[in-house]
Amino acid sequence: MKNYSLLVVDDDKNNLMVMIRYLEKHHKLQVNYEFLTAPNGKIAFEIAKKTKPDLILTDWDMPLMNGIEMIRAVRQLPSIKETPIIIVTGINDAAEDLKLALDAGAVDYIQKPVNKIELNARVYSALQLYDAFRTIRLQKTAIEEQKKQELGSKTLQIYEKNQILSTVKSKLESYLLDLNPDDRPAGKAIVKLIEQNMHHDNEWDAFKQQFDKVNPQFFKVLEEKHNDLTISEIKMCAYIYVGLGIKEIADFMHLEYGGARVKKTRIKQKLKLPADLKIDDYIRGL
Repeated sequence: MKNYSLLVVDDDKNNLMVMIRYLEKHHKLQVNYEFLTAPNGKIAFEIAKKTKPDLILTDWDMPLMNGIEMIRAVRQLPSIKETPIIIVTGINDAAEDLKLALDAGAVDYIQKPVNKIELNARVYSALQLYDAFRTIRLQKTAIEEQKKQELGSKTLQIYEKNQILSTVKSKLESYLLDLNPDDRPAGKAIVKLIEQNMHHDNEWDAFKQQFDKVNPQFFKVLEEKHNDLTISEIKMCAYIYVGLGIKEIADFMHLEYGGARVKKTRIKQKLKLPADLKIDDYIRGL
C-alpha cells in the first residue's frame, strides 16, 4: 500500500471533514492518505513549504489568500512548484473560471457539492500522473548523471594519455642528447609524432561530442552572450565548466601554466565580469 500526503484547504470546516471522510473510505486497499488541513490559502502555503504534500485540494473563495492566489504562490516556489493542485468550488463554475484556475496552475477542477466517486477518481488520477512524472524525472536525472560520468571519464582518458605522452617525450629528448648526431634524426621523428598526437584536434572533437550530449545548450548560450570569443577561448570555457583546474587546462591546451593563467584572466576581462565574480562560477551558471 502506498502512502500519500494530502493538504486539504477550505475555510468551511464542514467541507473539510466531508472531503476527508470521502477520501478515507475509498481506495483503502490501494493507497493510504495522510491528511493536513488549512482554513485559508496563506496558512496552506506555509504548510506546503514545510511538509511538501503529494497533492493539494483547495477551495477557491477564502479569506486572507484565496485558492487561485495560493496556487500562484506555490508555482513560484521551486521546492513545491510541481505539486498537483485540484481546486474545489461551488461558486466559480463558469468556463472562464475553469480557464483561470488552469492558467494559474491547477491540474483539475471539481464543483461543489462534491461527489464522492468523482472526488476519489480525480484525486487518485492526479496522484498517479504525478507519480509517473516523478519517475520520468528520476530516470532523466539518472541518464544525465551517467552522461556526466562518461564525460568525466573521457576527459580523464585524454588527460592521462597526454600526461603519458609528455613523459615519454621528455625522456626520449633526454636520451637523444646522448646519441651520436647521425643517429638523432630517427629519434626526432618519433618526438615529432608524439607532439602531433598530443596536439591532435580529434581530442577536442571527441571531448566536444561527449560534452554536447551532457550540456546541449552550453556552446549556443555562450556564443549568444559572448560572440567575440575565439575558438581557443571557447575551449577553455568548456574545460572550466567541467571543473578542470589551470594545470589540467594547460595540459589539455598545450600551454605553459603561466600562459594558461594569463589566458583565463583575459577571458574574464573579455566577458566583462565584475572583479568579485569568479569566472568559474559565471561559466558554470550559464
